[in-house]
Amino acid sequence: MSHLDLIAFDADDTLWHNLIHFDAAEKAFGNMFSHVLPPDEGARRLGQAEQRNISLYGYGVKSFTLSMIETAIEITSGSVDAATISKLIAMGRTMLDHEIELLPHVTETLERLHKSHRLLLVTKGDLYHQERKVLASGLAHLFEGVEIVSDKKPETYRRLCTRHGGRAERTLMAGNSVRSDVLPMIQAGGYGVYVPFDILWEHEHEEVPVDTPRFFAVDDIRGVAEVADKLEQGG
Repeated sequence: MSHLDLIAFDADDTLWHNLIHFDAAEKAFGNMFSHVLPPDEGARRLGQAEQRNISLYGYGVKSFTLSMIETAIEITSGSVDAATISKLIAMGRTMLDHEIELLPHVTETLERLHKSHRLLLVTKGDLYHQERKVLASGLAHLFEGVEIVSDKKPETYRRLCTRHGGRAERTLMAGNSVRSDVLPMIQAGGYGVYVPFDILWEHEHEEVPVDTPRFFAVDDIRGVAEVADKLEQGG
């Protein structure tokens, strides 16, 4: 019998590029309002608005676009014109419509694991946009279920494991965020695999856990299959 009931994966910046689009938009925003603030300061003020609005708007491009509009109004003391607001909305629309670029080794790793394990995709963000990305990725058929959640907490993982006929203590969750993907899964009783990515959103920063046998760090997504093999062998 398999030691693992489920292997779950994060989506954005674990399976495909995501933050590069937000970083590019933040820089464009800073440059757009460089007549008001230095570009870096404008981008910083936008980042503060993003953090502040998570509890109201959630995660994703739509939330980001609202934060851009709010920040534009704030830093111009309400003098921003309709044409500029329209440009910000267009930036958000472009982000929603970008092509999906899979990260290296994703397809072969998922196909390998799919042959022997039940795979689950667990991602945060806007429901409609995330559904579009999953379909556009060409990976949907490899997952037994796709779960789009408002946040990732230990209880979230326990609930999802139960829904898909598994147990948290026999589930492995892999992703690029220690805060969202790794720690909550370990706190739920499961295994967490940290798959590093070049960029990490400041909100997702968290210290890597130590002294827990349920934490693993790998070089890239291929390491997730190696961890699964190790666990199946009783390692």
